Amino acid sequence: MFSYHNNQLNWHGRDVAPLLQRMAKELAEKHHYTGPFWVYQEALLSERLRLLEEGLPGCKFYFSVKSQSNLSLLSLIAAHERFGADVVSGGELYRALKAGFTPQKIVFAGVGKSEAEIAVGLDLGIRSFHVESIAELRDIARIAAEKGVTGAVSFRLNPDVEVDTHRHITTGKEENKFGLSEADFAQALQIVKASPSLKLVGLQAHIGSQIFDVAPYLKTAEYLKQKFTIASDALGAKPEYVSLGGGFGVDYQQLEGNAVNFDFAALAKAVHGLFANETEMHFEPGRFISAPLGILASQVRHLKERTGKTIAIIDAAMNDLIRPMLYEAYHPILPVTRRSEIKKYDIVGPVCESTDTFAHGREMSALAEKDWLAIGFAGAYGSVMSSTFNSRPLIPELLLTEKGDIRIIRKPQTLEQLLANELM
Repeated sequence: MFSYHNNQLNWHGRDVAPLLQRMAKELAEKHHYTGPFWVYQEALLSERLRLLEEGLPGCKFYFSVKSQSNLSLLSLIAAHERFGADVVSGGELYRALKAGFTPQKIVFAGVGKSEAEIAVGLDLGIRSFHVESIAELRDIARIAAEKGVTGAVSFRLNPDVEVDTHRHITTGKEENKFGLSEADFAQALQIVKASPSLKLVGLQAHIGSQIFDVAPYLKTAEYLKQKFTIASDALGAKPEYVSLGGGFGVDYQQLEGNAVNFDFAALAKAVHGLFANETEMHFEPGRFISAPLGILASQVRHLKERTGKTIAIIDAAMNDLIRPMLYEAYHPILPVTRRSEIKKYDIVGPVCESTDTFAHGREMSALAEKDWLAIGFAGAYGSVMSSTFNSRPLIPELLLTEKGDIRIIRKPQTLEQLLANELM
């Protein structure tokens, strides 16, 4: 995915230096903008979608919009027949519709859906609400009854499965806020059975993110098989689908190859063996698709010498990419032009916070002011988590198409737009 040829960075077959120069020139000419920007490759998006379609044959996918929500990228995903959208807010639902996903290819997750969001989903006739609590199920039943419609629901179950991942991104343990417990499941079945305004269409579990081992998925699939049988017997009809969520891991330190470290063949064999043709199998991938397809392009502003290291101040900041500060997340930081000398750097941004640091003591080729850096695997939870902290406008997003064209898919935010909703 990343390599150097004649000391120039190459990213998935593209020389990065001329690419960034072209993009910077276009932004300057069209929007009078100079600064960092996001870059995505359509070819990488196509490759990630294909990896899932081929790795999990016969399965359907609902892309996790929270990982990457740019309309242009969502529209490319919506064009794939086996892909729908997994949303967690009314805003994401609106985005998904604008991007071309039909309501029947949208599932609505999240632990705290508002009554207004539920009402909109019911009016649209979305594929399903992934129900996370008894209180939410009762809300859907009541609002659906008031509207005279039937609400399609899926139970998000908490299988209490341990996964080897960061504590901030585990979701399938009993103590996590997500999903229905064993006791909740029995009660939820009773509510659905008694309510003509509800229909159980699916069972779902999402056990966390950054999972590289197939074993937790197999354990979760066996758990869902048991619940599938119980639900089918209790309601006299089989749920239309079972979803194992997402969470397929991306190795942020694997620069070569396609960064796939998951046994999709074993997972496909297991789930098809468990469920045969009894129901549809769904997955809700996000990071696996979106992380590799984007980089954050930034330039070195200043260099400050300190004992044993150099501080490199770049023009991107924590308000652009907060993951290293929020999760202590690792991202490769790659000089676009590589020099023979190796030095140790703290890579920091200009925001007035000590935590605005992308890397501590990172060894890399020597840097000079105005050098371009590519912060890799930034397509997931990058632009979607950005903010205007320090009154820094949101930065632009650009797409390199498979034909080699450059498209600006989000304009740089202007200072006027930054203040547009404020009153004096």
